[in-house]
Amino acid sequence: MSLFFTFKAPAPQKASVYALEWHNTLPLLAVSVGDFDMMGSVLIYGEEGEQVGSIDCQSTDDRFTSSETMAWHPSVKFLVTGWKDGGILTWDGSLTTPPEEVATTHKDKQVKVLRWNENGDKLLSADSQGGWTVWKYERKQLRQLQRSKDNFDGSLTHCTFRCRPGVRKDSADEQGDHRLLLEDEEEPGLDQAAAPAAAGFTVANFNAHCTWFVGGTSGTVWGVDDEGCTGLVFNVDNLPLVSLLYYPAKSGVIAMNQVCSVCFYCMRDDSKWFQQARFRVSLGKGAATASAQMSWIGNGLAATIAHENMVRVWMVDANDTYVLRPQTSVESIAAQDNILALAYNSQKRTLALGTRAGFILFYQYTGRETSVSEDDWSLYSEVRLDSMVSIVQWGPGDALLASAQTDTVTFLHGTSLHRCLHKNSVVVQLTADTLLYEDLGAKTALTTRISSVRVQGMALAGTHFAVWNAKQVELFRVRVYEIASVGVHNIENTGVALHADKLMVMRTEKGVSSIEMYNLQLQKLSNLSIKAHEGEACFMHVKGDFLVAATSKNYINCWWVGGRAGDERAHGYPKMLWEDEAAEKSRQIAAVAVNVNGSQVAVLSQASTAGNPAAQCSEVLLCNIEHDGIATYDFEQHGRLPTTILWDENEPRLLCCETKRTKRADDEDANAIEVFTLFCSTKGVKLQERFILKKGMTALVGISVPHFYIYQRETLPVVDPKETKTTNILQRVMRDFDGIDCSDIRVKEALLEFSYNLACGDMDAAYRSVKLIKDENVWTNMAQMCVKTGRLDVAEVCLGNMQDAKGAKFLREARKEPETDAHVAMLALQLGLVDDAERLYKKCQRHDLLNVMYQACGQWDKAIKLAEDEDRIHLRTIHYEYARHLESIGDFTAAVAQYEKAKCHGYEVPRMLYNAGRLEQLEQYANSSADRELLLWWAQFCESNTKYEQALHFYKEAGDTVSLVRLHCLLQDLDGAAHIVEKAKDAPAAAYHLAKQYEEAGKIRETLHFFRLAKAYKNAIRIARSNGMDAEVMQLSLQADPATIVESATWFEEHNSLDKAVVLYKKGGELGKAIDLCVRGELFDTLQKLADDLDKDTDPDVFIQCAEFFLSKNQNEKAVNMYVQAKSYTEALQVCLDRDVKLTEDMAEDMTLPKTDNEDDEALRLHLLRKIAKVAKLQESWHLACKKYTQAGDRVKGMKVLLKSGDTDKIIFFTNHSRQKDIYILAAHYLQTSDWHTNPTITKHIITFYTKARAYESLSGFYDAIAQVYIDEFRDYDKALVALQDSAKYMDKSKAQNRDLKMQQLEAKINFVEQFVEGRNMVKSDPTRMVEICKELLDVEDIEGAVRVGDVYALLVEFYTGRQEFENAYNYIERMRDGHIILSYYLEPALVQAVYKAMGIEYKEQEHAAQSHQAAPQQNLTDDVEDEIEEDIGPDD
Repeated sequence: MSLFFTFKAPAPQKASVYALEWHNTLPLLAVSVGDFDMMGSVLIYGEEGEQVGSIDCQSTDDRFTSSETMAWHPSVKFLVTGWKDGGILTWDGSLTTPPEEVATTHKDKQVKVLRWNENGDKLLSADSQGGWTVWKYERKQLRQLQRSKDNFDGSLTHCTFRCRPGVRKDSADEQGDHRLLLEDEEEPGLDQAAAPAAAGFTVANFNAHCTWFVGGTSGTVWGVDDEGCTGLVFNVDNLPLVSLLYYPAKSGVIAMNQVCSVCFYCMRDDSKWFQQARFRVSLGKGAATASAQMSWIGNGLAATIAHENMVRVWMVDANDTYVLRPQTSVESIAAQDNILALAYNSQKRTLALGTRAGFILFYQYTGRETSVSEDDWSLYSEVRLDSMVSIVQWGPGDALLASAQTDTVTFLHGTSLHRCLHKNSVVVQLTADTLLYEDLGAKTALTTRISSVRVQGMALAGTHFAVWNAKQVELFRVRVYEIASVGVHNIENTGVALHADKLMVMRTEKGVSSIEMYNLQLQKLSNLSIKAHEGEACFMHVKGDFLVAATSKNYINCWWVGGRAGDERAHGYPKMLWEDEAAEKSRQIAAVAVNVNGSQVAVLSQASTAGNPAAQCSEVLLCNIEHDGIATYDFEQHGRLPTTILWDENEPRLLCCETKRTKRADDEDANAIEVFTLFCSTKGVKLQERFILKKGMTALVGISVPHFYIYQRETLPVVDPKETKTTNILQRVMRDFDGIDCSDIRVKEALLEFSYNLACGDMDAAYRSVKLIKDENVWTNMAQMCVKTGRLDVAEVCLGNMQDAKGAKFLREARKEPETDAHVAMLALQLGLVDDAERLYKKCQRHDLLNVMYQACGQWDKAIKLAEDEDRIHLRTIHYEYARHLESIGDFTAAVAQYEKAKCHGYEVPRMLYNAGRLEQLEQYANSSADRELLLWWAQFCESNTKYEQALHFYKEAGDTVSLVRLHCLLQDLDGAAHIVEKAKDAPAAAYHLAKQYEEAGKIRETLHFFRLAKAYKNAIRIARSNGMDAEVMQLSLQADPATIVESATWFEEHNSLDKAVVLYKKGGELGKAIDLCVRGELFDTLQKLADDLDKDTDPDVFIQCAEFFLSKNQNEKAVNMYVQAKSYTEALQVCLDRDVKLTEDMAEDMTLPKTDNEDDEALRLHLLRKIAKVAKLQESWHLACKKYTQAGDRVKGMKVLLKSGDTDKIIFFTNHSRQKDIYILAAHYLQTSDWHTNPTITKHIITFYTKARAYESLSGFYDAIAQVYIDEFRDYDKALVALQDSAKYMDKSKAQNRDLKMQQLEAKINFVEQFVEGRNMVKSDPTRMVEICKELLDVEDIEGAVRVGDVYALLVEFYTGRQEFENAYNYIERMRDGHIILSYYLEPALVQAVYKAMGIEYKEQEHAAQSHQAAPQQNLTDDVEDEIEEDIGPDD
């Protein structure tokens, strides 16, 4: 709780206060005052009301005027004041230098606006005639930078600054007034032509960088930038403005005029303004609209006051409002009091309201991050002054406020609530001058007033307590029924403490600090000195018999102060907390407290950084005096800052801390005080308990196991059988002691050990400490601790001692779940720790169990949200359960909505409303619903109540054709029912019901028709048979199921309608019966059609029966197919042979059995393949025979039959894929029979096949044949020689029996060819030798086998002819003729004629002689190859 001290700063007599202005960082307040004679001045006060300066307009000139606007520089001591006569005066903070007047452009025009920019380097001033000036600040001097050339319309009265640093624009001309029009398409009617755009500027650029927004009596808001450029933003109904605000979150400007019309304009991404909101504040009767004002009271919260008894709060982001109605302690005044002034402190989030009755009310914001209602504000203090409060304004920091009354200014200093606890005594400061003393043991409460001491601290020991400030100490003594002041002593000090009968005063003189010991009569007893290098003493605390002091250099000293005066001694050694130099400079001690046995000292600290004030640290330091160690506990993990530290009165390990928030959290208790208790020992610092001080609880006074002592403003009744008493001290039992009688010291000690061990997580030690205590609360606390430690084994013991059979049962059942956290969560639920259970279920991601928990706790919104996000499989179930819950509490409307979301409203909603007797609501719901299930329910309900017309209507709406037809039939309206069925098209059940009705009525045609629509063919056939309607029976049977079809076929067979019976037997799947009936009835055409439709699934006997039938009719090919389908392959092949049926490839494939691992089956398959191949060969189907021989594994036979086909390409393909020696040889032999000498590809294949088969003898012979071709066809003996050499090479590799003989023959042949080639090459080089070689060759017998004689003669003839030796040439020609050698084959006819002509002999054409000796080599080769192939092929079988 905060208390406020008030100091008045009286203004000059007969003067009124016009305005207040605090400096941002310094405790300086500027007050503008004046009298009725227009004599005004500005007074500067310090924080306690002392005047430190003034600005008097008369001191500079003989003018009589006053100031209503002032502006402190943001960071330095420099004040600017604006006066009614247009003057601007500055004060630089000096008491000797008079105020300085600045040359101004506002002469004779009242200065209405003064506003610094954020950096403090520029100032904007504006006057009552719309003129404005931008000033440059340099070294406490103002220099005019820009001024307006054309004034704005009306007086400028308000200005707001854009709260972000502007970006300076480049300008080509800085001497004029550049005026730009800000585009605003949503505000028609403005004089846009009045502001022509300057060259080099853009509207978007100006909008993005304008610094100030100004407005006034014309209702127009203008933007002004650092360069003096201006632009129109918007207008508010052309009425004077009363407030102008800037909203940084949305880059928006808010303006309110004198009739409380509000406009909110924001800037888009393209830097153009648009209207975000526009409305009018609704005020009550008697509101002073012209005096209304709007101010920020938080992030996105704007408050409006208009001299009413309420504050209207506008939530800008949500565009919603609520009303805050302040209440004072004097109810009679509160109802009629009006709020005149408002101020908001953003650091403490505190709202101060000044009222007409002289109250200042302080409200603390306690809501979540986003305010939603007046409940977010809590009244925590009020101060009543002696007159009306017209102005309130917060000063720098968070505890300084100034208020203006008619003729005076009041300073309010906030201070924390001072309180002390010593054993069973409590002292609390109620107000600035009132103290409360309570004896908790005797249940007595006394109050007293402080004489004149402004309380800065308090100390209590036994029946004495003292209050003190820096200069005075007042001592009090408590008697039975009164508190007596011992006296006020003027002692300069930095701290005071009490211990028994000793008063301890901490003083510093000439930089040296000491603690002086006095008795209660203020007689000095002794002195405790602090060394100079340790710094000045600044904090002191006493607990038990121990005293601790902290110094400015972060040293702590501890003494034992028990016993008589002079017996004091040091306890431990002086300790420096931060030995690191950087930490020492940035950290400062803020508070110290020693525990009851002097073993530990708790320390709070502050940290400061360059340019920033010191800020509270989130750590608590624990200095162990005995072990010389330091431990810490950081409250940042909880989002809190420690503000107060208190040790337990008796337990040295237990420390209590009050904390406040560090940052905004979305938590309703974020702004409340939260108390933490910590166990501090050698095992570390452990959190024991934490709780929030709820509304009404003001502050923690102290702690003494097992109670917390809390001060609250409202008194509490005290249970006393003798008299009625009240107290302001609430005794809150610690969690681990709740419900337990601690009057026995052993029980209390055991519970303390229990609590300590629980905090340390030592469950075994905790159990041992309380195992003999038979109190359910102890075990409950231990079980709750098990939730944190996860010790389920201990939890089961605790539940047993708690006799919680139900909880133990649920815990055992939960153990079936695989996640340990789920087990612990169930334990937490049984102990009522719902938040812990929720956390654990989320941790193990058991959203299903968490949802069950939400439902059990009635948190249906959470359950539904969780199901939508994480557990959609149970979403409809949750809606259903929620609907059942709503139904149970009678909320039928909400239950209907949930049943609809559960998708079961068709049944559940009628049931619910019917059971509740809400038939009218049910009928309305049915009429408005399109749900089929619901409509059906209501239709059935109407039908059951004989409301047939309504029933028909709802059956039709539900689309229930069956019920419509049934009800029409019930009403004997068969035609109407028939119309419905015909229109429905697909309504078999309705058609069946109607058909039965027609059957009962004896209408056969209609019966058959609707049975057919219902697809009830059996019933229709039954009716048709009984009425002799054979055609209808046949037609219906074809649409029926197989069993009905066969039944009808039997019926037709019995009635000798064999053709119809056959068709139906076939349709019904009884092919055997159909074929048998065809045979018996000699229905050959029908049987042939049946055979065409047979498939592989047909019984083989049926196929055989058909085959025999087709054989009897000479349908041999169909008979073969039937045998094949019956898998009688031998019979099929025999028919092919006997009746000359061509075996097709499809037949062969159908007769080919699949491969199998069974040896017998595989042997059968191969035998069948050979039979198929043999039949194919006999039918000269060479390719098919080859394929089947190949499939049978006999590729050689396959090759042999393929050779007979003469298909060279397939032979080559088959050879390459077979890769067998015999097949290579057969293929090569075959290819030699083809025209290989004209096809190089075939030649290549022959060589390749012989090579792969390693048939070198055959390959040698082939090369010999190639040589012969070169000689016979091309007379190319060079190539022939190469071929003969290759032939010899491969003959040498062969293993033939006559290899040597053949090699001799080849070598001789090669020799002759080489001679001939050599001789032919010597025609020019050595003709004589050539002639000799030729003659030698002609003399060789059987030379024709190697070199053709004709070629030798031709060489000689050509040689002699070329040499003009015609006679020799003629002789050789004649020898050729004698040898029957055809001349034209070897010699050109022209050459022969030339020789004869040269000889003078007439040439006669030679008769065509046989050329057997010339063609013999090639013909003999071909014959030999064919003989060899025939020999290799041999017989197939």
